[in-house]
Amino acid sequence: MTTMSLINMLLEFLKIGSVTYGGGLAMIPLLRDIAISNQWLTDSQFANLIAISQTTPGPIAINMAAFIGYREVGVFGAIASSLVLILPAFIMAIVLSNFLTKHRKSPIITAAFVGLKATVIGLIATAIIQVGLVSLYIDDSGDLLRFWRHIDPKAIVMLVVSYLLILKTQKHPLYYIVGFGLISIFIW
Repeated sequence: MTTMSLINMLLEFLKIGSVTYGGGLAMIPLLRDIAISNQWLTDSQFANLIAISQTTPGPIAINMAAFIGYREVGVFGAIASSLVLILPAFIMAIVLSNFLTKHRKSPIITAAFVGLKATVIGLIATAIIQVGLVSLYIDDSGDLLRFWRHIDPKAIVMLVVSYLLILKTQKHPLYYIVGFGLISIFIW
């Protein structure tokens, strides 16, 4: 990777860290867009990365940035990508905490947070749809017009069964992740 490519990667992660409110899940659509547009990952690889990032310790967005950074540059890329992703939020939290504490009852601040919460829900919903499409789709070509002809029936069954089981049992997520991961090994 060239120095310009490294700088581009770090600027992309800095941009995402600067404009995203709502944590790692809210960053997923933006991370996907930069990973696909920069050809760091395919849609299928990105969906796999989400699964891996959810099963490893740490925040999902940092795990994803570290993986992409490591894959593109090595250890330095992993560390640098993670740092530039979290640095803007860290600085904003320090700078804004005093202001928000003083003005937390302001109608303007309250209204701003209502809008931010709604936006975060939209970003998370976008991530769910994007990952769901890739996870349930057999063909990795990305042609969503042919989507319905290429749905993986096993993935649909796993989705429905896991959803119903989660609703009924409400166990710790680790049980579902490990259980359905093992089941999928045997049926795929």
